[in-house]
Amino acid sequence: MHIKVMGQGPDLVMVHGWSMHSAVWHQLAELLAQNFTLHLVDLPGHGESEWHENAFEMDSLVDELVEQLPAKAHWVGWSLGGLVAIAFASKLADRVNKLVLLAATPCFVKTQNWSHAMDAAVFNEFADNLNENQQQTLQRFLMLQARGSAHSRDTIRQLSEQLAKETPAKPEALKAGLSVLIDTDIRNQFKQLSCPIKVILGQRDTLIPVAVADDFKYLQASSDITVIESAGHAPFISHPLDCQVAIESFLNDQ
Repeated sequence: MHIKVMGQGPDLVMVHGWSMHSAVWHQLAELLAQNFTLHLVDLPGHGESEWHENAFEMDSLVDELVEQLPAKAHWVGWSLGGLVAIAFASKLADRVNKLVLLAATPCFVKTQNWSHAMDAAVFNEFADNLNENQQQTLQRFLMLQARGSAHSRDTIRQLSEQLAKETPAKPEALKAGLSVLIDTDIRNQFKQLSCPIKVILGQRDTLIPVAVADDFKYLQASSDITVIESAGHAPFISHPLDCQVAIESFLNDQ
């Protein structure tokens, strides 16, 4: 798995979302690298990481990350990357100092007792459309991530530019990633985490409604929650300075 290392200071692992790659962090990474040593992960089949069968099976993915990452680090996970970060912290609690979930949730799909999430039909439609037109499907997902943001056009432009900088994600990796989003429910694992947790939500996020903040508090009463006004699902692109301040103040808090 390809992991780019940059910056200086305490170790900080950053995991991107579905269909993207580590370069999507470029603005926020440049800010954080002034005070932290960043480990920017390309998930299997994304960016410069190769794809192999069952690479998104969560236990195997965590085991592969264990071999390449520092013995202890802070973690930031965006969207799908948040699920990976929770799974890692659940399995290897002694290797995670603090956890930041950036527009992420332990369960992306609505259930009877988890209403602040997406309908499974939305993700299933993306999965069906991938087989017909991958590029069009990815563009639709970019628009969904930017929807609601006060800077939606600029967010779409930047996401599109970053997506074009690397070889497109492997179709098998995209399908596997969607399956993770649809099928993964790790609320119980999240509830049992012992590390300090920061949740950063976009006020206008249409993928993860801001009302999920109450659900986070129910699962982890000590969760530190920040809502970024006018932000959608990619607040680190539309509001990089706000995200930097929220992350660094949390990580530096003794």
